[in-house]
Parts: sequence; C-alpha cells; structure tokens
Amino acid sequence: MENSKTKVKTNKRKTKKRSLKKVDYKLLFSRFLVGFIGIGMICVVLGSALVFYLASQSPTINISDFDSAESSQIFDKNGDLVADIGYQIRTNVSYEELPNSLIDALVAVEDSRFFEHPGFDISRFVKSAIENLKAGGFAQGGSTLTMQLIKNTYFMSDEGGGAPKDIERKVQEIFMSFLIEGQTTKQNIIELYLNKVNFGGSGNIRGVQQASNYYFDKDVSELTISESALLAGVVNAPSLYNPRRNLDKATERRNTVINLMLRHGYISEIEADLAKSINVEDLLVDSSSVGSGDNGNPSQAYIDVVIQETIALTGQDPTVVPMKIYTSMDPVVQKTMDDIQAGKVVDFPDEKIEVGGVSVNNKTGEIVAVLGGRNYSNGGSLLLNHATDQYNQPGSVVKTLLSYPLAFEYLGYSTSHVVMDEPMVYSGTNFVVTNFDKKYNGQMTLKDAVGRSMNIPALITLQEVITSQKNGVELVVNHLNNLGFSKVTQEKFDLGYGIGGSSFETNALELAGAQAAIMNYGNHIKPHTIKRVEFNDGSAPVEPSYNSNKVISDEAAYLTTELLNSNASSNYSNYMQLLQRGRDFPIYAKTGTTDWGTEGVKYGIPKGNAKDKWMIASSSLYTTSVWVGYEKAYEDFYWTSSKSKLNLPGNISNAILDSLHDDEKGTKIEQPKGVVGINHILGTWPYATPLDGQTEYLAYGKIKKDFAILVDPLTSNVDPITEFTATMDSSGKLLINWGVYPDASKLQVAEETLDLSRELAGRWIEAYGKRIFDWTWLYGPIKYKADIYVDNVLVHTVTSDTQTSEYTLQLVPGNVVKVCGYYQYEKFDVKSNEMYTEFEPVQDNEIILTIPSALSTKQQILDWAAQNSITQIVFTDVETSSLNQVGTNSIYIQGTTMPINDTTINVLESELKNIALSVQIYILKPTPAPPTEIPVPPVSPPPVVTADPTIPNVTH
Repeated sequence: MENSKTKVKTNKRKTKKRSLKKVDYKLLFSRFLVGFIGIGMICVVLGSALVFYLASQSPTINISDFDSAESSQIFDKNGDLVADIGYQIRTNVSYEELPNSLIDALVAVEDSRFFEHPGFDISRFVKSAIENLKAGGFAQGGSTLTMQLIKNTYFMSDEGGGAPKDIERKVQEIFMSFLIEGQTTKQNIIELYLNKVNFGGSGNIRGVQQASNYYFDKDVSELTISESALLAGVVNAPSLYNPRRNLDKATERRNTVINLMLRHGYISEIEADLAKSINVEDLLVDSSSVGSGDNGNPSQAYIDVVIQETIALTGQDPTVVPMKIYTSMDPVVQKTMDDIQAGKVVDFPDEKIEVGGVSVNNKTGEIVAVLGGRNYSNGGSLLLNHATDQYNQPGSVVKTLLSYPLAFEYLGYSTSHVVMDEPMVYSGTNFVVTNFDKKYNGQMTLKDAVGRSMNIPALITLQEVITSQKNGVELVVNHLNNLGFSKVTQEKFDLGYGIGGSSFETNALELAGAQAAIMNYGNHIKPHTIKRVEFNDGSAPVEPSYNSNKVISDEAAYLTTELLNSNASSNYSNYMQLLQRGRDFPIYAKTGTTDWGTEGVKYGIPKGNAKDKWMIASSSLYTTSVWVGYEKAYEDFYWTSSKSKLNLPGNISNAILDSLHDDEKGTKIEQPKGVVGINHILGTWPYATPLDGQTEYLAYGKIKKDFAILVDPLTSNVDPITEFTATMDSSGKLLINWGVYPDASKLQVAEETLDLSRELAGRWIEAYGKRIFDWTWLYGPIKYKADIYVDNVLVHTVTSDTQTSEYTLQLVPGNVVKVCGYYQYEKFDVKSNEMYTEFEPVQDNEIILTIPSALSTKQQILDWAAQNSITQIVFTDVETSSLNQVGTNSIYIQGTTMPINDTTINVLESELKNIALSVQIYILKPTPAPPTEIPVPPVSPPPVVTADPTIPNVTH
C-alpha cells in the first residue's frame, strides 16, 4: 500500500512540473504579429480592390450637370402638360455676390475645414464613423460641402431623405469629390452649392437668392449675420428648420450656427449676442408680399404640392432630376381655384385676409385642385402654401370628425339623441366653457347641437367617449392620427380637441382628407397628387399604391353624414344653406371659427374676435376644405360682423362645388345594412319604447343595429330607493318614512324652462335653458308610495307628496304586517325598486271587558260593540206591562246566565270576535182603551234586553 501511494505522488509531481514549463512569449508574439500583418495586408488589398471597384462605378462628372438645365414635366389627369419645372425657377448668383457672413455661416455649420481639405475631411469622417458605430447605423454622414454637392447632383434629393446611406454611395461621393476639386475652385463649389441647395419654403425654393427673397425680401448680398445663420441652418433639414413651419426649431438651429461662427472665430462675442437677440419672426416678411411675378404658373399651388410629394415618394427632386410626373389635377377645378386666389370670384374685404383650400376625391384620395393663397400664381412658387404648409386651429369643423363619430361608434348614440348644453369647466382648470353666443341652451337634439355648432355638447360627448373606453385618450388620439392629423400627439391632447382648441393644429389638406374618409364610410386614403412618375434617364418608373385605412365603421361614418347633411339642408343660420340651394343632390358640410384670444389685443383687436373661418363641403364624390383668415395680427384685421356676412368660405366653397360637379352629380350616401331606424320617447337614454297610443314626445332616429335595443318605459327612469323605514305601535298606527327622492325636480311637473345655474370655478354662473322633454310631462310627478300587507294580503296603498305619512290598521292577534316602500310616477305604473319592513305577529293579550250600564240606546250598544271588535249582536223586543221596565235593556254574553251591565270579565283579545251579545229591549204591552173613556197618550215602555233564547230573561 505504501509503495502504491508513493507511486501516485510521484506521478502527480511529474504532471505539475510539466504544467509549469516556461512559455516562449517572444515566439508567440512574433507569430501573432506576422499573422496580423498578413491578415491586414490581405484586408488592405481586398479593401483597396473593393474601393477601387466601387469608385470605378461612379457616375462620370460633368461640370454642367450641376446646373440641372433639363426640366421635369408635370401633367394633369387628362395627360395634358401643366408645367415644366427645373432650372428656370432658380436665380443664380456668383461667389462675389455672396456676403462673408453667409459663407462663414455655411462653412462653420457644414464643413469647418472646407478651405483646407481636398474634398474629403478624414478627421471629420472618422469622427462620424465612430458616432455611427455607437448609433448602430448611419446617424452621421461626415460629408463635406463638396461631397454634399456631389450627392445632391447625382445621388439624391436636396431634402436628404432619398438616397440610401450605404458604403457604395459614400465611396463614390469621396472619389468624385477629389475629382471635382481638381477641376474647379473652392469658391465655385460654394457658388454651385448655394445656387442648388433646397432652402425649404413651399418645397420648391432652390438657391440662396430665391431663399433670400422668400424669407427676407432682399438681395442675398444684403444678408445680415442673423439672416445668414438662419439660411445656413435651414439646408440641413429644409422642412424641419423652415421658420414659417417650425419657428422654435428654426430659432434653435440659427443660434447653433451663430455659436459655431463664434467658436471658429468668424464673429465676435458681441456680434453673436446681438445676432441671437433678434427674433426670427421679426426677420421674416409676410409671404404674400413676396414674388417675382415672372416665374408664376396658373397652377403653381398644385405644382408645389406635386414637387413636395415627388421628393417624399421617390427621394429625387424634380427640380434637379428630370422626370415626367402624371397627376390627378382637374384643370377645370384648378382654374376655379386660381380665379379665387386672383380675386375674380369673391371680393376680399381687405388686403391682409388670406385663403387656402383643397379638393379631394372621396373614394381615391386624389387631390384634384389646390387653393394656395391670394395671388399665389404670380408668386413663382415663392409663397407659403396656405392649403398645405400653414397650420391653424380647426375650430368646430372637427366636431363631426371626432366627438360625434366616436359617439355613434362606441356610445351607441342615434341621430335623434338629446344632448345637454350647460355650464362646465375644463377638468383641472378654472376656465368656464361657453358657446359662441355666451349662452346655454339646455336640452338639444343632436342635429340642433351640430347645426348650431354648440361647443359644450361636443365636449361632454367626447368626455363620455373617453371615460367609457379603456385607454380612452389613446383611442381618441389614434383616431385622429388615423384620419391624417399629423401634429396630434397624446402628450398634447386635451379635452379642448373636441372643439378644435388651441393645442390642435392642422391644415386644409388634412381636414379635407379626414372628412373625405367620413364620406367614404370611414376609410381614410392619404390625399395625394401623383399617379405615376417616369424618369428621363430610363430608371424604373414609380407608380404608387395608396392603401385604405379603416378609421371607423361604415355605420358610424354614415350616421355622421346624416348630421353633415342636416347642416346644409335644414333651416339653421350657419352659412351652409347656400351650398344646398339650387342643387338636386345632397351636400354635407360643417363650419368652424377660431378667435385671436388675447393675442390681438396689443393690435387693437377686441378680445375673442375671430381670426380663422373654415368650411368643409362634400358631396358623395368630392370633399373641399376652405380656410379664410389672417396669418398675423394687424390693426383692424379681424372678422367683423360685416365681413362675416360676406360668407367668404361659403361662396368660395359654392364656386368650387359648381366646378367639381360640372359633369357628374353627386348622390345620397347609401345607408349601410348595419344601420336601422328606431322610434323612441324623445330625450330618453337608454332609448325607451313609446307607450301605446302615445302621440307627444316621440322621436325617430338612425342608429347602429348593434345598439338598437330599446327599454320598456314602464321600468325605466325612476331613481332607486335607498332608505325606507316603518314603525307601528300597539294600536296598529303606522309611521312611514321614505328617503328623500334624489331628484327633487321630479316631485312636481317640470317647467319648460330649465335652470342651469351653478357654482363653477369659485363663481356663480346663472344660466337658463330649454327643457324639451321630461318624464313628468308624460307620467306626472314622482310620489312616495307604500303597499301595506296584512297576512300577505294587500290591504292598502299609501300615496304621499312628502317623505313621511301615517296610517292606522285594525289588527287582531296573529296578524303579520309588511310595509313595502318605493317611488312611482303618478300617472303610470313606472316605479323604482322596493324596500320593506316586516313586523312580528300581533300578540294575543288578555283584556278586561266591561259592559257599562249607560248603554241605554240601540246605537250606543252598536258603537260600544264595534269599538271592541264584537260583531255578533241579537236584539229582541220584550213586551211588558210594567212601566218600570219600559225603556230599559238587559245585555247578556253568550254562555252567561245573568246580565253583566257594569260587570267586568277577563277575555283573550283573540276571542273577542267569538263573543255574541243578546240584548233584550223592554217595551210596553199595548192595552185596549175603554170606548167610553177619553184616550190617553201611550207611554213608551222601557227597552228590554234579552240574551240568547236559551238563557232565561232576567229583569234589571
């Protein structure tokens, strides 16, 4: 065993020694280094080969390519040429005309070492590559100005969103940048870049000279530091940093550029602070006052929308890349819109009022015409497109896009629903909501509330939708997003969206698309202009498909169109009747108005005066959204009463409807199978079936079939009873007490005037409205009622006008009493639930019964017996010749042998009903008078009371 152990230990030592053998690190490192260098050389060779190959695939540089002389063509729905676009919309400037501030701003923000590198900045590129690795993609491009010029010319749109950010394109940009820098000067590259790049605007402002005109109405050579920084900042993301669209972001971007100019030593700190102190909005000029007048196109508003859409769709800029664009533009309708903006259709009341509008095909989403703004066609694409680029509060036009469609969808409202218009405050605020006329209406039918555009019913309805649904706010926001409202977010949302409040911003294009979805049975198709794009270089054409998004059900959409049609066809003073007049097909419309609030006070505009007016008008075929209003506050520029009476939105919409339906008429929207009609009692909710023979207070409405479940009116609309008591004393006297009826107004027949006064936000709001229905008109007032049962048999029903009442029962031992209390209308058997009190059986008490001797007449005997519940009485007349007995009586109780007058006996209360009385009444026996004697008047004998025949008569 010892030898064996020793052997094992020896083996272990040998193993351990081998494991501690010295490693030759120099040899390993030399081998690793050789391998690494070898792999590196292979990678370099392969990488160089790849780079060389990719570079060899680059487009051939031609300096004339940067001028983009070849134009793109836009065609209308008939295939007719609408416009050539391209180089002609530019105004090129030379490098010498560019101010130093602009060059400094551009270089500072886009390429700080531009004048030092050969077209490619290796340090900038490496830094961007590291950032891209961190971001897991191409977060930064690291492009120089030269590379951007190459990219904009050969690879992608000026917007920067079209070409793929891949290695192949980046290698080719670098390669071509080296080449172009060898063919021209740095100054020429900046000149070419600034004459080509996109500066935002309506999507078609190319070149710094046009941008300077558009934003500041000045020549590029006159730009200040602040203006130069603003323009240099825009080119990175023209839509995002367009100051007319996103003032806050544009301001932030401008300040960033100014800080970079300071950092690189182009300006002093004083100059930087001064430049940043100027408000961007104060730099901008009114867009309607700008325009060359030479480059305009009669359809320019539509063309600008096409250009924006083409860039988004293809990633290519049609002002740079030549192509043919086939659109849905209707030349007849567009001509009408061009005439409107030129002042040929309506007379505008002042020079500052503006206009914008869009017409959309309901079924396809195609934009058939665009109303860009006054004198837009003369602007040469230099104007703000009021149809697509200007965002305003929509006001009441959203009521039939938001509150009421969702009420039909989720609450089960019918078109005959009754809503309440009463004082309210926004949740969490002290702001008291009012209608435009500062009045409250009380109960209103849904059609009246929409036709008269009441604010509060729309807000109350939206609140009910939100509270009825799980994640109600999210549901509402998703609904608006699905309708195409791009600026709606859950973070910004508040209840004021129900009336197009201040945080809700949209434009004419989005509103037209949203209502077109309602007209299209709840199917939203994003509004668009383009049918097909063909590229002149032979690239594969783009023929987009536009998906339909189901926003709400066919039924809810159809029910909403019923409200929209009622607006135009009913006798409301809402400016929409003009649209239906003279037309033999239905028009569906809604208006909206927003005010200046306090913004215009400093300009002398009275608080609350109107700023914007909207009208959306539809047929079964097309929807047109029109905005008329003011971009900025000016003295006396607001909607006065006289301006409102001109009904500009109505007259403009009417003219567009005429041109839209010149050849094809609209029809009535067909009712879906899932919609049914119901007859119900007016103002009931849930809707109650009319009573047999009822002729007043009836309503007819349409509703989603799933919700068409009417309730029995005889079991509805009485508040439940929650308190009820009854007590009873030994004599059977009941004291009944009901809880106070919750709605005191129903305890009497309601008046037609509805008192809406209440305390809100710490102050008393006095308001009165109209009551259009009350249950008391049909059923009478509520009464306090109680059913009294004795031994489970109903013996009496107490009806009371007050909450307390009394009633006395005649009870016998063993009786079980139960009292059931409830509320009930006076005229009909419509009552609440019941509450009851049940008493212990009546006890069988021993009582002392005394028959007093004072009972001398028959009536006195009967009264005494009734008081003691004795019902068995036998009266017997007994003749007597004794005058002493006449007029007396004897009373016997069955089973006794002697009269018990003034005698007491003990008896159980339960046996009283078994006691029988025998009463003998003594009368004088008649005696014949002697014939010879004078008759003497008879004397009445005393009554004789006799008992049971089996008991002997005993005189008393």
